[in-house]
Formats: sequence, structure tokens, C-alpha cells
Amino acid sequence: MERKRRFRIPIYVKTIFLIIFLASLVVITAMSYFSIVLDRNNYNSFTSTATRLAETTSEVLNKDDVKYLKDKIAPIFEASDPKPTSKEWGSDDWNAYIAQFEFLYEDPIFIRTKNILTKMGTANEVECVYLCYVDPNYKLFIYLCDGAEIDACPPGCIDELYDVNKRVLDDPTIGFPPYVTNTEEYGYLVTSGTPIYYGEGDTKEVIAYATVDVSMNLIRDEQAKLITNMFIFLLGITAVISVIGIVAVHFFFNRPMTKLTNAIKSYDNENQEKTHRVFTNLNINTRDEIEDFAIALKKMENDINDRMYELLRMNKELISAQKETKKMSELANRDGLTGVQNKIAYNSEVEKINKAISLNVQEPFGIAMIDLNYLKLTNDEQGHDAGDESLIKLADIICETFKHSPVYRIGGDEFVVILRKSDYMRASILLNNFNNQIDEVTNNMNLKQSERISAAIGYSTYSKDNDKSVEDVFKRADKAMYERKHQMKEKK
Repeated sequence: MERKRRFRIPIYVKTIFLIIFLASLVVITAMSYFSIVLDRNNYNSFTSTATRLAETTSEVLNKDDVKYLKDKIAPIFEASDPKPTSKEWGSDDWNAYIAQFEFLYEDPIFIRTKNILTKMGTANEVECVYLCYVDPNYKLFIYLCDGAEIDACPPGCIDELYDVNKRVLDDPTIGFPPYVTNTEEYGYLVTSGTPIYYGEGDTKEVIAYATVDVSMNLIRDEQAKLITNMFIFLLGITAVISVIGIVAVHFFFNRPMTKLTNAIKSYDNENQEKTHRVFTNLNINTRDEIEDFAIALKKMENDINDRMYELLRMNKELISAQKETKKMSELANRDGLTGVQNKIAYNSEVEKINKAISLNVQEPFGIAMIDLNYLKLTNDEQGHDAGDESLIKLADIICETFKHSPVYRIGGDEFVVILRKSDYMRASILLNNFNNQIDEVTNNMNLKQSERISAAIGYSTYSKDNDKSVEDVFKRADKAMYERKHQMKEKK
């Protein structure tokens, strides 16, 4: 039998009546006080000052000086890893990063630019007038020169780009229209930034921004004082309103919602295969959206119970398929004999590096080319099994030496190692260790003949100015390897 629908009062109606009652008391009292005291034109005055001074600074500064500072700072920023922001001010990483720019404090152009910015700020009674630019790749805000006399941000200092400013990534010419921030690092500020252009005609581009921060602490202090007075004035009224509101919200909202919350918490999340009847047994009669919500939850509960097992089955099948796909991918990129990565994996890595080189974001790296000597002789005299043992032995030595770098077998007796980070920094030591290990196994009479291998290694590093692709580095490493092979033959 269908239940007869009772008269219902929607929850939004209850809420509206409550808001109207509370807001009427608060707004009438607050507006009569704040309309006399607060001067909203203060905000417009601060934003106008910041914009005007940023535009003036952009015109006053020498564009060649600005370009010079950016050309000094940008390469150091791009090459630094990590790139700590001002939120990490004073940390070891931050101090090490900022130390790279200390040479600028003795640079005449930096000193001249800072003096100009300081004078602009002093003349206009503004604390912070500074230069910055935005790196579109990292979406970061980098300081070039800060004219503040106290607590100036050092050159190279990094800030995260606020969401309100991210439009500049698509159109650098819009600069930084006035906006207000209140952060722990810099306080309560209104900020404006004007683009600085360099070049003429088709070569004209935005190289930096003349930026101004105007402190709004005076407004904040005044508002805090007014709010304190208003708080005392409204304390009595608020107490009465709060009691009424608490009673009303508890009766119309908290009590039924607590039932729903407890029902949700009673679900057993650990046993996902268990069916539930919590909402089905729940009785809520509020005659509003909460009751409708409870009914919807009952229906949802029944639907979930019906579909849960099907979803679990499909999830298990998906996980199994993902594992199989991952396993097949790993096998396709692995050399079956030595266990190192194969030519397919190497080509894929080369493609990634070439793309980074084309985008001018490639980090330093080196390539070691290694070739096993006398493999054909070993195969002819001892058989291919012995040749395989020689290749495995060489692969073991390579992997043991270059522990933190990927190793590839790209041909029958040719191996390539791509060195980055710690291995790149220790390349000369690792190359010497490799040659020593080869000499040791070559002369170790306790090893099988197939394991007393000889191999030549050649090494070259990536030059950002000269190399256009990985192939350029590879060719030099390959040439160095053959020179090493020739030297080894001459010693015999």
C-alpha cells in the first residue's frame, strides 16, 4: 500500500526564515555603524598607487640592464635542482641555491638597478619595488632585483605563481593587474606588475616585470580596531541569536543528520563483500529534503548491494590484466641474455632525451660506450655458449660499476650506459673503476677462459651549446671507445 504523502516544509524554507531573522538583526546594526566608519576608497587608492608606480618604474629602468640581469640569473635557475621557493626560506636547500647568485651583489649593473628601485620606492613611500620574470616551463616567479631596504628578496629568489596571475603564462603582455594577497611570507599587500619590453618590431618581447608591493597593514589595523568595537557592541545580540539558532538547527537539522551520519559510520569498510541494510532500517520523518535524502540512500543501498559483486569481479579482472600488460612491457624492453635493457628501451630513452634537448630543458648527462673485445674469436674457438658467458660477465661488471645508471645492450657485443646525477658527477672515478675491474678479470687465472674478458670503454658528455641530439654525444663516445680499443691492442 502506498504511503500517503504528508504536508512537508522544505529545509530551504526553514533555512531562509532563520537567515532572514538573524541577518535582519545583524545587518541593520552593522550597516548603520560601518557605513559611517569604513572608507572603501582606501582600496582603490592603494591599487592606483601600485599600478602607477609599476608603470613609471618600467619606463625609467634601462632595458639593457634588465636583459643583462635576466641573462645572468635565468640559466642558474634553470640548471638548479632542487628549486626551493621562498616558503623554504632559510633551509639548507634554499641557502645553497641562493648562494649561487651572491656574485651579483658586486655587479655594477645590479647595484645601479637596485639603487633606482630603492629611490623609486622611497620617493613614493612604498616599501617594495622590484624586478622579476615568470618562467613558463616551471610556472614560477623569479626575482631579478629587489629595491627594498629591509628584508629584500635576494636575486634568484623563487615564489609560486598565484592562480590570479596564471593568465600571464598565456599572454605575458597583460602583466600583473592589481591584486590583494595576505601571506605569512610577505604580509597583507596589494601588488601590481607592468611588463618590460626588449627589442623592436618582430623581436620585441616581454623580458621581465616592474612590480610594486604596497602594504595594507594600516587598513588592516584600522579594520581590526573597528571590528573589535563592533564585536563588543554586538556581543549581547549575538548571544541571543546564537541560542535561538542552535536550538533551531539542532531540532531541524542536527538530530536527523546525526542519524544519517551514524548509519554511514556503521558500514563495515574492511569487509567489502558484505551486504548492508543500514538505511533500509532507518526511520527519519522530517518532512523535508533530509527525509528525501534518507529515502534516496535506501534505494542507493539496494542498488549497491545488487552491483557490488559485479564490480568486485570486474575489478579483479582489470588488476590481473594490468599486471600482465606491465609484465609483457618489461619483457619487451629487456635483453634476454644479459638481463639489461635492450635496443628498444634505448631508442625510447633517446627519443625522450632528444625531445628535452629540442625544448632546451635537458639536464646534464653522459654516454659511456662499451665494446667486448674478441667476441668473434671466443665464439669461433670456444663456442657460442662461451661467448654468451663473456657477454653476461661484461654486463655484470657494467651494472656493478654504474649502479645508478640505466644499462642497454644495443648490439651483439655493444653496451651503452647513460649517466646522470650522481654517476654523472663521479664519471671519471667510475670509468677508472671499470677499467680496473676489466684488467683484474683479464689477468685472473682462476676464472674460466670465457670469463677472463677484455673490453674497451669510451665516454662523452652532452654539451648544450654544441650538441643537437643524443647521436652527437654517442658518436664521440663511440670514437673514444675505439681509441681505447686501439690503445689496449698497442699494449699487448
